This record gives sequence, structure tokens and C-alpha cells, in this order.
Amino acid sequence: MTEAEAQRDIREVLFRGLKKEARTFRKLKGGRNSQVFRVDCGDGSKFAAKAYFHSANDRRDRIGNEFRALRFLKEHGLCQIPEALVADEARRIGIYEYIEGEQLHGVGDAEIDQAVEFLRALRSLSQPAKAAHFPAASEACFSLDAISSSLESRFNRLEQAAGRHPGLAAFLRDDLAPFRKTAEAWSRDFCREHGIDAADEIPFADRTLSPSDFGFHNALRCEGGRLVFLDFEYFGWDDPAKTICDFLLHPAMELPSELRSRFLSGALSAFEGVSSLELRVRAVYPLFGLKWCAILLNEFTVEDMERRSFADSAPGAWSGATQIEKARRMLARKSLA
Repeated sequence: MTEAEAQRDIREVLFRGLKKEARTFRKLKGGRNSQVFRVDCGDGSKFAAKAYFHSANDRRDRIGNEFRALRFLKEHGLCQIPEALVADEARRIGIYEYIEGEQLHGVGDAEIDQAVEFLRALRSLSQPAKAAHFPAASEACFSLDAISSSLESRFNRLEQAAGRHPGLAAFLRDDLAPFRKTAEAWSRDFCREHGIDAADEIPFADRTLSPSDFGFHNALRCEGGRLVFLDFEYFGWDDPAKTICDFLLHPAMELPSELRSRFLSGALSAFEGVSSLELRVRAVYPLFGLKWCAILLNEFTVEDMERRSFADSAPGAWSGATQIEKARRMLARKSLA
């Protein structure tokens, strides 16, 4: 879908759903799976509008999932999110409250504490009576074996792509494969030592609702320092250990050690009562580090190029060497806190 096509559909959905006439569009940064616009209307109102990606290779219901998640959270009193206003699932267009704020280019204790409190609020809503209708979050893994299976699938795709990219093949062979072998063996040994069965799924009572892609890369700082969290396309039930590890490992957030420690201790407190959580975080941390390496290398795969082309509309050149270097830096992030 081109930008012109997306804007045409947004214009129609906005008028039909809210009786607002779109005047100007400004494409916003940050949409990795969608085209996101600020839309200014003739009466002075403004909205955020998203045109969502969908393909034969990726049929996830991004618009339905995000819209239902934001509606649910807002109905239960969470104010750290935008309001969901109109959804046209046939056109895959969503209209949302436009948040006046700035992207985070530096964080401190206050931002860490707000992230922790948001996770605490999500955990308080993680009750079957309230939220059983939500699916598992995208790529949720509820056992060690499930994580290993997910990694196997990701690395199989990269191995296929490596046939077309000698630099990727060398990195997989010389760097990633040896680290993977060591990390998976250490994780299984750690689990055996602490009585964690790799095949056992964590019980439903220990799961939490999660945006899945949670972090400061998906947040805006508003007036007074208040944070608003964005991007709930992958929302659903997840393992708190994955939520914690993904926050600490996300390549867009290289936090200093003191803030990593503050987040870890705060998140463990927010998920108080989840059995063996700290042990499981330590067990799976290197495995999720491997997952993030694979995500960074997704640029080499045909499926990812299709998704990024949709989001960017007119994608520029990308550097395979840059992505490999990012993955190499991820391998160096071996310390949990």
C-alpha cells in the first residue's frame, strides 16, 4: 500500500467514523509494521492514524489486537495509553487519540519507575475473569522448550537466507552458532540445578498481559514528564520472564547498569507472587539475547523485507554489515543487570 492509498483510506474511515474531514497528513517515525500518520482536520482536531501491514506470510490481526487491547485497558482505568477511536478491520485502518509528546532520548529513575508501574497495572488486570478472551502475545513462550523451538525456527530461516549473503553465513558459523550452543547448554544446566523442568509450561496464574514489544522505544514523554506507551499490535498473555528480558535486551534501549538493576528489581516486585520468576529470568535471559540477534538479522529474509517495505512505503538501502554488527553487540550483552 502506498502512502497515497493509505491516506485515501484514512480519510474515508475518519469521516465515516467520526465525521471529521482530514486536511493534512504528516507521516510519523517509529512505525515498523505500519504506516502511521498525524492527521489534522478542518475543525482543528487531530488524530493518529495507522494503516496496518498484512500479507499471506503474516496473517496476524494487528489492528484487531491493538484496538481491543487499548479499549480494554482504557475501560479498566489505565491512562498511560492513547484512546482507541475507530477501527475499520476490512481496510486495516485504525484511528487513535493523538498524543502530544516527544520520543525519549534519555531516561532516568522516573522513567524506569513509570515503566514498572505500567507492568504492575497490567499484572493487576491479568485475571481470567477479566481478560481470558485475549490470545497469547505474539511469540509468547511459556516453557524453556518453547523458547528453544522458536529459536530453531528463526535460525532455520536465517540459514536459508545465508545462502544469498556470505557475510551472514560467516557470522552465523563463526559467532552465533558457538554462542548458541554454549547459551542453550548453560540455560538447561541452570534449570536442572534449580529444579525447573524445561518442558513444563508456567501455569496460567503466573502469566501476565503484556504489550509484547514493551519499552521506551514505544513511549512518548508528555508535559510534566508523564509517559504514554504505544504499540499494542502484539498484546496478549505472556511469561513475565520474557517481558522483563525483552525490556532489558531491546537494541533500541541500551540502559546503563544502574537503570537495568532498578528496572529488574522493580519488575520482580511488580510480578510478586509469580513462582520462581527471578530464577527463570536468569535462565532464559541468554536465550532471549539470541532471539534478539535473530530479529536484528531478519533484514536478510524475504518476509521481513516485505513488511518493512509496507511500513516505509519507499524504503532506502539497508546495510547487511550494519545489522550484523548490531547482532554482534547484542551477543556481548551477557550480563543480566
